[in-house]
Amino acid sequence: MDIPPPSAGGGGGGGKTDRKTTERIRREQMNKLYSDLDSLVGSAPPTGGAAAATTRPDRLGVAAEYIRQKQERVDMLREKKRELTGGGGGGSSSSSGAGAATAAAPEVEVQHLGSGLHAILFTGAPPTDGASFHRAIRAVEDAGGQVQNAHFSVAGAKAVYTIHAMIGDGYGGIERVVQRLKEAIRSN
Repeated sequence: MDIPPPSAGGGGGGGKTDRKTTERIRREQMNKLYSDLDSLVGSAPPTGGAAAATTRPDRLGVAAEYIRQKQERVDMLREKKRELTGGGGGGSSSSSGAGAATAAAPEVEVQHLGSGLHAILFTGAPPTDGASFHRAIRAVEDAGGQVQNAHFSVAGAKAVYTIHAMIGDGYGGIERVVQRLKEAIRSN
């Protein structure tokens, strides 16, 4: 009566059952993952029969092609965004010759609107705390302007401030407001 102990792991039936169970669980997990992949990619196999069924390598090929197409789309959209944000600031950022790590000098564009002004400011780097935006608004108000509307947005590596203000004739008028605004934005 030579019966190996159960822990010896010899060729007994207990080891095969564990391997079968492990393999069944692995197949179920793989089937679930393929099902998840099919639902994400949209490459669900047709339900016509055995001849029309898609093989797993085909499904993986469809998924790989889908990922390639999406990556190309993302790259194209990033390039488009880079063109839009890079081209919006005017010529100073492209003609400065500085490296990408250095911030471009801020730009100030002002449109006189009779007794008011519309100022658009481009900074070389996005604000980290909004202090430069508030400094620009304070400069307009300190120079005698009454801010009607102000907002900012961040596009890529630039912040764009837009300020609409009404200017009275006192304190030197619009020229003084423009001068103070330029000083405030360049003091960053």
